[in-house]
Amino acid sequence: MGVLALGVALSFTVVLDGGDDGVADAAAGTAVRAQASTALLSLEQTRTRVDELQVEVQVAVLQKQVDDQNMERARDGVDELRQEARDIAESTVDGAINAYQNTDRTVGLLELDDLNETMRAGTLGDAALVADTETFDRFYDKQRDLELAQYELVVRSEQNEELGVEVAELQRELDRNMAWLARLEEKLLHQTGRQESAQASAWAQSRGRKQGAFLLVCPVDGPHSFIDSWGFARSGGRRHKGVDILANPGVPVVAPVSGRVEHRSNRVGGRSFHLYDEHGNYFYGTHMSGYGKSGQVRAGEVIGYVGDDGNAAGIPHLHFEIHTGGRGNQINPFVDAAAVCSGAR
Repeated sequence: MGVLALGVALSFTVVLDGGDDGVADAAAGTAVRAQASTALLSLEQTRTRVDELQVEVQVAVLQKQVDDQNMERARDGVDELRQEARDIAESTVDGAINAYQNTDRTVGLLELDDLNETMRAGTLGDAALVADTETFDRFYDKQRDLELAQYELVVRSEQNEELGVEVAELQRELDRNMAWLARLEEKLLHQTGRQESAQASAWAQSRGRKQGAFLLVCPVDGPHSFIDSWGFARSGGRRHKGVDILANPGVPVVAPVSGRVEHRSNRVGGRSFHLYDEHGNYFYGTHMSGYGKSGQVRAGEVIGYVGDDGNAAGIPHLHFEIHTGGRGNQINPFVDAAAVCSGAR
């Protein structure tokens, strides 16, 4: 499926008019599920491609690292051959001088100021050949080895550059696919949220209630602010399943509906409240700094205080969830919180 087709599959909107037609809401929920299923196929295809690209990039990077090491060894080899050739050349010159100086000639040709350069070189060469023909053979052999090594180094350098280009292209393709995957996952989260909202709306209306009317009062009784953070990424690969209502430490947390409250603490959230209303709905709040009333409470009674307990250190807020019809059936609480709280943005 191409990018355009993916975009079309994902660019839908579900409108909940809050009317009394529960059948229409149920149909909307069915439509959302169908669209979400189509998006899921595209999402799985993208995830598969990302996994494949990650393996390809890892293999290419390893190949490049091995080739870099081979390149370094080849450079070292060329340097060694160059030095060996230089050493042989110097040895040849020394041998030529020694051979000439050990002849029976009475005039030091190499010491004459007016000696012709060509004559000097010829005399030196003859002396060197007489002194050590094997040294010349070694020098020429080393020169051939050096030329071959230099040629191989040029070829290897071109191959190494091609490997570098391949790694860069694979990485760019991986980055593009990961960016697209992030967009798909974000859209799917919103689709899931819409689906759950449609289901919650149908459930509520079948009981004479409209979505946005699950709460009687705002759970934070004081200055506060919050956004729709449903589905945002959290540590350990989790997704946010509530709304975070930011407020100062110690601001009262009140029962958003009448019902039965229990207080318990857990590792992630710290001090928490669990509220069950008469319709079977479940409400959860956590990160509190202290507890208030428990047992049977009326809407608006203080059941705790805003804090940063658990894993919220330094960010005082109330993490708040709504589970329609019982624990485990979570819906995005933003719409309902925005209906009774003043700090929605």
